[in-house]
Amino acid sequence: MSNKPQVKSMSLLTAGVITTISITLVLFLLGLTVLVGFTAKGFTSYLKENLGISIELSENLTDADIAKIQKNLDANPYIKSATFISKEEVKKQLVEDLGRDPEEVLGYDPSRSYFDVFVKSDYVNPDSMKLVEKSLKGGKLIKNVVYSPDDIANANSNLSMVGTILLVLALILVFISFTLIRSIIQLNIYSKRFLINTMRLVGATNAFIRRPFVWSMIGSGIIAAILANIAITGVVYYVTNVFPVSISIVSMNELLMVYASVFAFGIIIAALATISAVNRYLRMTTNKLYHV
Repeated sequence: MSNKPQVKSMSLLTAGVITTISITLVLFLLGLTVLVGFTAKGFTSYLKENLGISIELSENLTDADIAKIQKNLDANPYIKSATFISKEEVKKQLVEDLGRDPEEVLGYDPSRSYFDVFVKSDYVNPDSMKLVEKSLKGGKLIKNVVYSPDDIANANSNLSMVGTILLVLALILVFISFTLIRSIIQLNIYSKRFLINTMRLVGATNAFIRRPFVWSMIGSGIIAAILANIAITGVVYYVTNVFPVSISIVSMNELLMVYASVFAFGIIIAALATISAVNRYLRMTTNKLYHV
């Protein structure tokens, strides 16, 4: 007889741990989706700003001419960066790639000095790039502006499609999260359905009956949110170590917003799911409780 309370408390503890772990896993997946959504803009900007343009320069430019072009490019509001590549550097790279001097094969030296230019992400779309190209062309110093309109159009189209997919995925995941957490909490409350019915029969209001269950599950939701945020931090730490370039994409402000979102989801979904689960048993008659 003395072991029964201990067994009961152990079973309640186990049920609480399982519920918390289950909610943690759901919040972890939801948090990762939110993180991807928040960092999508930074990732999009990074991809767009790596679609470079080559500005081929005229022959026999002086250092003063090159410095003038560099100054003009740096002053342009749509230019993120511009790097000068000399004719000698181009030729050296061609020799390394081909294994011999290209002049021996072609009969002339194809090397040209140029600027490797990267445009700010806001301007990387087909219409804006035409204006950028037009503004860069002209004058005797610049011979040609080379970029791929198709690559830019495809990048914008694909990134727009990815953004739509992420939005749909996030909405589906929120629905699934609520459904899973509601099912988990409902199973946890199942063993207390007769206690709920007894409280209702002695005159307790629905709000009074729901309150302890809601606060208990909110506590589980907060613990689950903390664990989920720790796991998300681990994922971010791993990714930034394996891919250092992602450090510039994932900002601290966005990470803090993800943490806050996970806490909000943990509390709100746990509360709503508990209310929904308890209400199910509040609406049942005593006889029906034996058959669920």
